[in-house]
Order: sequence, then C-alpha cells, then structure tokens
Amino acid sequence: MAQNGRGARGTIPPKMMEYERQAEQRLREQEQMAAEQDRMADAQAKIQAEQDRIAQEEYEMEQYYEGEALKHAEEMRLHQEEVRRHQGMLLPQLLLFSGKD
Repeated sequence: MAQNGRGARGTIPPKMMEYERQAEQRLREQEQMAAEQDRMADAQAKIQAEQDRIAQEEYEMEQYYEGEALKHAEEMRLHQEEVRRHQGMLLPQLLLFSGKD
C-alpha cells in the first residue's frame, strides 16, 4: 500500500511528480515575471529621470532668456532716454544757429 503519497516501493507516483514539475515551472515563470517587472520599473525610472532633467533644462533656459530679454529691454530704455536727453540738448542749440528764436 501507499504511505504518505508514495507508491508501494517508496517511489513518487507519476501524478505527484507532475504536480511538482508544474509547481516548479510556475515558480520559474513567477521569478521571470518579477525580474521583467523589475527591469520595466528600472526603465520607467530612467525615463522619468530623463524627463525631469529635460524639464529642468527647459525651465532654466526660459529663466535665462527671460532675464536676457529684461536686460535688453532695460538697455533699450536707457539708450532711448540718452537719445532723448541728447536731442533735448541739441534742439536749443539748433534753434540758436537757425535764428528762429
């Protein structure tokens, strides 16, 4: 008779061997799936890090160009002020020389 799921001579019945083989196969498949999920998570993390880096660079570029535009606008304002001041100084002199007092 069989004892503890073993055949009469202490061998494992074919049905039990098949269950064990299937269980081992499922375990290998689960391990493979877990490894693949880890690889996918790593790839996703790398993609996210790259997207974050690009977004930071874009922000820094926007800040730089905004700063440069403000500097340029201030330089233009100062230049126009200087031109007006110069024109204001020249106008009375031109009137003096033209004789149209």
